Amino acid sequence: MSVARNVVFDPTLAPGGGATEMAISVGLHAKARSVVGIEGWPYRAVADAMEVVPRTLVQNSGGNAIRVLTELRVRPLLVDNSYPDFRPS
Repeated sequence: MSVARNVVFDPTLAPGGGATEMAISVGLHAKARSVVGIEGWPYRAVADAMEVVPRTLVQNSGGNAIRVLTELRVRPLLVDNSYPDFRPS
């Protein structure tokens, strides 16, 4: 009941199921590709760490984690971004 009340009073919700983590991961990987040398390593490390939540959810549901994570990495490139303000800088 509190969830429904909170949505009525403050209708801002973050997507669940690891979607936020995958969006951040994709953005950080894009930033890591634009940074030359070892300076890009921290971006890659954090991007890989952000994929732990979606990977765990897929594994717990009995899915193929490699296949699903690969599809999730490619999906933002194939469809319009649902978060128009999200631009990796």
